[in-house]
Amino acid sequence: MRSLNLKRMQSFATFDLPVNYNYIYTKFRQTHEDYGSVYTFWPTAASRYKLISGYWENALRHYLLLVAVSSLFVVITNSPSIFWNSIQLSMLLIMATLAYIPIYHFVYRPTFNNDFLPKLETAIIAYEGKEQAWLDKCKQDQLSNRALVLLFYVLEKTSKLSFLSPTDRCADQLHQIFGVSPKGMKNELELIFKNDKLVKPDSRHYFEVFKSFGEAYDLLESIEFNEGVQHLKELELRLKKRFSSKIS
Repeated sequence: MRSLNLKRMQSFATFDLPVNYNYIYTKFRQTHEDYGSVYTFWPTAASRYKLISGYWENALRHYLLLVAVSSLFVVITNSPSIFWNSIQLSMLLIMATLAYIPIYHFVYRPTFNNDFLPKLETAIIAYEGKEQAWLDKCKQDQLSNRALVLLFYVLEKTSKLSFLSPTDRCADQLHQIFGVSPKGMKNELELIFKNDKLVKPDSRHYFEVFKSFGEAYDLLESIEFNEGVQHLKELELRLKKRFSSKIS
């Protein structure tokens, strides 16, 4: 740990750390996640501004470190009277302030434009890519709208409720529960309750409908909800009979 801290200090002194890609990526991720946990909406652009501000703070600290080391060297190599000579002290401060101008134009600004910013943009894209991949995986793992309605149908039957119906009101309530489109919920409700929403058994939609039953079965069986499985089988059989009667 001591060796790691020493390397970080050395890297900061040579101004390598603020433009190190791993440092930038880690700093961006930590900043974005920290502020994201506080604010409901915290865009990556806001974290980008935070890191840019952090770069210039690091540049200022780096410059002050240079000034401190240089001033200490001047004090050590000159007469101790420099501490009491206000003219010499003033000249030292003026020179330290003026020295920032060339260092800014020849070191900090070029490093910011040509090194820090490109790496920051790369880190943002990498972070967003990982975040999007995680969201895509969540969507893949999430049950379809139809499977959600089927599960709610099972819960309704086992709890002796009378709730589901192909109405806007019911679709809105399912939207509040599952956070999915009310229109999508209503379409699935109509599939269960309305004969005119049935499709031909040789169509792609037909196979997708009963694929959703498979999703619901997997979940119910994983939690060993046998009564729910039985109700779902009854609904599946009833729908298949309705499909068959439509083409007969």
